[in-house]
Amino acid sequence: MERQYYIDWLRIIAIILVLFFHTAMIFAEEWSWHINNDERSYLWLEFNFWLSRFRMPLLFFISGFGSYLALRKRSPLRYTRERALRLLIPLHVAIFLVVPPQIFFERLTQGATFTFGEFYPTIFQGTPYPEGNTSWHHMWFVAYLFFYAVAALPIFLLLRKPKVQATLQRWVSAVPNLTYALFIIPTGLLFTFWTVEWPSTHAFIDDWGYHPYWFSFFFGGYLAGLAPNMLDTLQKHRRNLMGLAILAIVIINTIRWNKWEDIPLLNSLNVILLPIDAWLWLLALVGLGKQYLNRPHPLLAYANQAIYPFYILHQTVIVVVGYYVVTLVDEGILAKYLFISGVSFVLTVALYEYLIRPFRIMQFLFGVKPQAKSARKTATLEHQSPSRAA
Repeated sequence: MERQYYIDWLRIIAIILVLFFHTAMIFAEEWSWHINNDERSYLWLEFNFWLSRFRMPLLFFISGFGSYLALRKRSPLRYTRERALRLLIPLHVAIFLVVPPQIFFERLTQGATFTFGEFYPTIFQGTPYPEGNTSWHHMWFVAYLFFYAVAALPIFLLLRKPKVQATLQRWVSAVPNLTYALFIIPTGLLFTFWTVEWPSTHAFIDDWGYHPYWFSFFFGGYLAGLAPNMLDTLQKHRRNLMGLAILAIVIINTIRWNKWEDIPLLNSLNVILLPIDAWLWLLALVGLGKQYLNRPHPLLAYANQAIYPFYILHQTVIVVVGYYVVTLVDEGILAKYLFISGVSFVLTVALYEYLIRPFRIMQFLFGVKPQAKSARKTATLEHQSPSRAA
């Protein structure tokens, strides 16, 4: 399989969107967050509701695709070791160094008067947030990803056998609509009859309603790697997929805005459409990415290394900047949002550039995968060569 540059671009875009999502959480009506502006807006609520349809499913899908690529060249032992180093070490770094400032500033908004020096030792008491101050916050995604990557390893090894892989590709070629059935139907059934009955906690041990839901996207990404002709189908039908995704979200919002959830039939339709819409947006974005983003660029090599530390750091930066903006600045919501998101983006990139990128130990702690010189040279040559870039 040739390098799928659009997968890298989609990962970068998805994580940058997470920054705008978390900034909007400060201003979204009805949704409480670690810090909140006094004045809030339903428009930011709708923006985040839309993003929440596909942002995490897309990240799990891309991670599943990455697991397929990793297992093509690695033994199961090496694959597990690499996942442990790149996921568990940054997870613990975040728990003890990155996340505590988020909790500290949240406590200040709740009326606490302690200093950060007085607060910090409390995270070692081990009392889980929100009752205590020990938490992984946004890093729940990394914890879940490690569990899924390791737990699914026996299934992945079975599926990567040449006969199984050839059979799957043959089925998809013979029945292109099988692509959508493999993705949408299992998730739809899981969500409708299982996930919807459970609240989402992100606490792992009591989040069993959502584990099958998130895993279905991760597993779907692995399947897409096994049968690349699935991706060709998505590219071909990208416009139809986008149209269906828009139609589904219009129906969902019509039910929400008119408060028709109390009508059993419409509530059932709403529940069924939620996972379908998640897949439609995801598949449409993959198809569009394959059509328009499947090309190298010198920026891609830098962004590929920076984007994981960016994810680890971004929410803490948003909370710190946001705290001072919402408590000290008397401006409209839009001005505050643009300022917080813009400054947070710049500061997060700067932290990577000056505190992580120059130091190998920091790269290791934040999960930065060293880029071989040959890979950098290849990316540059491919970008400069019109024939290869095409």
